[in-house]
Amino acid sequence: MDDFDWEWQRLSAESDFKDLEGDAFETRFQSIAKSLWKDDFTPTIPMGRRGDLKCDGFRSSTGTVYQCYGPRYGQASVDEALKKIDEDFRGAKAHWGSQLGEWKFVVNLYRDKLPSELVRKIEQLAEELEVPAGAITRSDILDLIKSVSAEERIRLYGRAPRATDMVRITYANLGRALSLIRRAIATDPNEPVPLSADLATKVTFNALSSSTRHFLSIGQTGVAKVEEYLREQPDPEEPERMAQGFKARYTECAITGLEPDHIFREMVIFAGGGTGEAERDTAALAIVTRFFVTCQIFEIPVVSVTR
Repeated sequence: MDDFDWEWQRLSAESDFKDLEGDAFETRFQSIAKSLWKDDFTPTIPMGRRGDLKCDGFRSSTGTVYQCYGPRYGQASVDEALKKIDEDFRGAKAHWGSQLGEWKFVVNLYRDKLPSELVRKIEQLAEELEVPAGAITRSDILDLIKSVSAEERIRLYGRAPRATDMVRITYANLGRALSLIRRAIATDPNEPVPLSADLATKVTFNALSSSTRHFLSIGQTGVAKVEEYLREQPDPEEPERMAQGFKARYTECAITGLEPDHIFREMVIFAGGGTGEAERDTAALAIVTRFFVTCQIFEIPVVSVTR
C-alpha cells in the first residue's frame, strides 16, 4: 500500500502548502527535514539580539544553511524577495564563515515557479561569496517528503483510505465534507443528472493513472452511503446543487490546463479531503467518487453506435 499511501499523502501535502506562509511554512519545512535527516538536521529559532544568524535550519554533514520564505498566498514580491535573498545570504556568510558549505533558499510560491530574477540573484551571490547555492521549491519539498520513511509520512500526512474505512463512513463526516461545498449553489438546480458511465471506461477515457483508478475503486464502495445521505436531506434539490458545485470547480480546474490526476486531487480537496484525517479523507473520497460515477465531473466517454 505504500505507493498508494504516497499518492494520497502528496495530495495532503499539496493542500497543506497552498495555505502555509511565514512561520507556519518554516515550521513545516523544519519538521519534514528533521523527519528525513534526523540528527543531521537542526531546526533553529531566533534568540537574543543576534536573532537566528540568518538560518532556519542547519544540516551538519553538508554545512547547508536553509533560509525559508513563505509569502502570503504564495505570491512573491520580487523586490522583497530579492532584498531577502541578499540580506540572508550575505548574513549567513558573515555569521557562519567557513562552516557555510551551501546555502538554500526554501520558498513556497504559487504554481511552484521561481521568478528568473531570483534565480539570477542567487547565482550571482553564489559566485561572489564563493558558496554553492540554490532554491528549494514546493516540488522539491514534495521529493523530500517522498524520501521520508513510510511511518514518518503517515505521522506527517496520514494514510490513504482503505476499503475497510468506507464501511465506517458516518453521516457526521459526510455532512462535514459536504458543508464545505454548499456555497457553490447551482445556477439551474433542476438540470437532470446523466446516466452513470462504466467506471473503468471513464477512468481510461480521462487518462487517469492507476493510483487514481485505485482510489476511485475504493471510493465506489462508499457511493451508496453518500446517495443515502443525500436522499435524507430535507431539501430535495440538495443533490443537484452539489452537482453544480462540483461541475463548476471541475470546469475551473480544466480551464487552467491541469492534468487529469491533478484535477482529481483538487476535487478531493474541494470536498474537504487532503487533511491527513482518515475519517474526513474517506468521506471526501466517497463524495468525489459519487459525482464521478454520476458523470457530474470529468469527461463522459463517447459511445459509438453501430448499425
